[in-house]
Amino acid sequence: MINKSLVWSVVLVAAVLCGATGTQAADDPAWYVGAGVGRADAKRTNSWANQTDAILLTRGIASSTLIDSHETAWKLFGGYQFNDIIAAEVAYNDLGRFKGVTSISVPAPASTAGGTWDASAISVSAVATYQLASRFGFLFKGGLAVTRLNASVSQFSANETRVQPLLGVGVKFDATKTIGIRGEFERFNNVGDGDKTGQSVINVWSVSALFRF
Repeated sequence: MINKSLVWSVVLVAAVLCGATGTQAADDPAWYVGAGVGRADAKRTNSWANQTDAILLTRGIASSTLIDSHETAWKLFGGYQFNDIIAAEVAYNDLGRFKGVTSISVPAPASTAGGTWDASAISVSAVATYQLASRFGFLFKGGLAVTRLNASVSQFSANETRVQPLLGVGVKFDATKTIGIRGEFERFNNVGDGDKTGQSVINVWSVSALFRF
């Protein structure tokens, strides 16, 4: 079945970018690069944990897994500003290295094993700006993200790559014509797979600096 959210995200990106190419820029178009850091919140780490325990059980290991739901996230991004409203942007997003502990009751009672759930994404998006004042504005982001989750404990490992919609909102401040600051919220849908690694939405709050050239 076709994912309707995925289809609408593709339509949004295509429509915005096509419209941007036909719009006369108020300012000179500009390339930009940037970096940001923030906090990633995985909303369903219990799904990751439950799937880990289910797979271990098929191997004769009874366990209970707990995973932290908050980790540090960071990103590197670059884009092209078509005009004072529309930009196209690509980014590498480290969505967090979530740590967990698996308590094993069978066959080794009272033993534990540490694990990690590494999440990342490469995203392509359209970024629209609504200018409030000469230096301040709102940001609206829509696009697609290729997300990857690597789950690993001592007795189990799996990974899953998916293409999912990416949505975001934020604020921006232009310190100078070439240097800007952003505060953003981005939502990465369904990271992982229910049958292999478990699946969770990851929300990211971040602060970024960018340089235009």
